[in-house]
Amino acid sequence: MRKLVFYTIFWILLVNISIVSSFYIISGHGAAEEINPDFGNAPIIDGNIDDSTNEWKEAVKIEIQLIDLSIDLWVMQTNRELFISIQLDLQSGYHNTTEFFGLLLSTNSSENIEDFIDAKFIQFTNISANSFVYLDYYINNSLFLNDTRYDGDGAAKLEGDISTYEFSIPIGQTDINGENEDSIFDYEESYALNVTYGDNPAYPQGIKKSEIVLININAPGEKKIIITSLVLIVLSIIVYSSIAVLFGFYIYKMVKLKEKIKRLRS
Repeated sequence: MRKLVFYTIFWILLVNISIVSSFYIISGHGAAEEINPDFGNAPIIDGNIDDSTNEWKEAVKIEIQLIDLSIDLWVMQTNRELFISIQLDLQSGYHNTTEFFGLLLSTNSSENIEDFIDAKFIQFTNISANSFVYLDYYINNSLFLNDTRYDGDGAAKLEGDISTYEFSIPIGQTDINGENEDSIFDYEESYALNVTYGDNPAYPQGIKKSEIVLININAPGEKKIIITSLVLIVLSIIVYSSIAVLFGFYIYKMVKLKEKIKRLRS
């Protein structure tokens, strides 16, 4: 009886571990390149992540490599805007006076260079004085041309060794310029973004490093349910409930066995 209970519990645990491990492998594949942003409260675009107000707390945060440059990337959305924050931590003196980060936006999920038609830059003009400008360009045959009218917003700030860049990009609006100057983000669609870094205010010549990520835009009011987490929770409940039932049954049988032995002895 004891062997039966032991082997039953062992096989349940083994199956559970195998299933859980397979889910972690599936969910972890390519996580640094494809982002499903959570909904949250719109942050203030000022180049400062305010921990005292839990700003950006709902954002998905990942670390990506721009070749040999490691950056932290935050992504979140509201019904009307996509928010992206970038943090770069360099040793004192290694930040360039005219450092910048930019987002080159594709019209879809394609990574083909001709599909990147929109560019948003936050350009430091004097990083020591925290002086910057937000720039909005459209890309035509590799030429970066000023938008007729800027959309979105951006801000940057250097504190100590960390420079922070914050972007906001409209979702679900028409081209305000009417000249196909912007990549229009629609709900329930995916878009490729080229995160770029440079140290010279010339585009694209000043771009030194970049990496492409894929962002999936959620529908308005949609509450994302992480299926993997739910499955793991359900599996854990089933497994531990099964163990509890088997253990209870084992205790019950032991009590009955003791009573039977006691009766036989009497």
